[in-house]
Amino acid sequence: MGTPLAEERVAAFEARHGVRLPRSYRTFLREIGNGGIGPHYGLLPLTRWYVHDIPATTERLGSVFALEPTDSVATDWARLRYLQNNPPYAGTLTVVDRGCLEVTLLVISGPARGRLLDTDLKDLATPPTFHPQPDFLTWYENWLDTLPGGELVPDFRHQRLGGYEELIDTLADSGSACERQAAAYTLGGRHPLTDRARDVLVQALADDPDRRVKMDAARTLTELDSDAAAQVLASALRDPDHWVRRRALVHLLQVTNDETAYGAAARELLQDENPNVRMAATDLLGRAGWSSHGNP
Repeated sequence: MGTPLAEERVAAFEARHGVRLPRSYRTFLREIGNGGIGPHYGLLPLTRWYVHDIPATTERLGSVFALEPTDSVATDWARLRYLQNNPPYAGTLTVVDRGCLEVTLLVISGPARGRLLDTDLKDLATPPTFHPQPDFLTWYENWLDTLPGGELVPDFRHQRLGGYEELIDTLADSGSACERQAAAYTLGGRHPLTDRARDVLVQALADDPDRRVKMDAARTLTELDSDAAAQVLASALRDPDHWVRRRALVHLLQVTNDETAYGAAARELLQDENPNVRMAATDLLGRAGWSSHGNP
């Protein structure tokens, strides 16, 4: 289980997004853990409240998620999607990544505040499915009750058990790309970063032969040390793997708005050899307000 969050860290997240987290989820973060063992690929730490490289806006969590858990969910969802200007899941945060763009969300604002729901981000026209439990702790306890023999089996792709130094050693020295990836991902819930952890993550992003390790190293650096992340992410914009180039741009725009320092390198991706990178760069740089032709 991830290390519990201090009150000031939870309060800082709430202040940044203009929200108050539901009491049950807040209790879990403060007293039990910040992410860790859970359904599917496990519980996400609070820093990963959005997934799949969708850049966040400061207003998204504070927006009202208007859907109610009633028998008319399908009809209401169609009407709300037609009327609302916000992204369809504004007012929610991601607590579980179930794979293939399927996620479990926690409602932060609106009539269903505190409830959890499942949705498929590949098909936004299909309404989400609400879990029956009234709050996060009840939902998590129910999941624990369903485990065979009550045993926790840490077989989740993106998590790894072990102490802080063990995770760093695994990332630095393991011959298994899967183990290195899991270590890079799991370090994201072990704050703050030590100097050694930071150095190993930077080295992994720069030199690891597996793109999955690089991308999770980029994610963890972005979440826990934005100052260290910016320069190495800018270098990763020229990585030989197009997936890494795209992820580096996503995370770079999360940690800096310094177009003077990083705009030229970022704009090179508008001419990238890979069409998916070009499309992503056009979208992401446009959202960030970075010009497509350099500073005037």
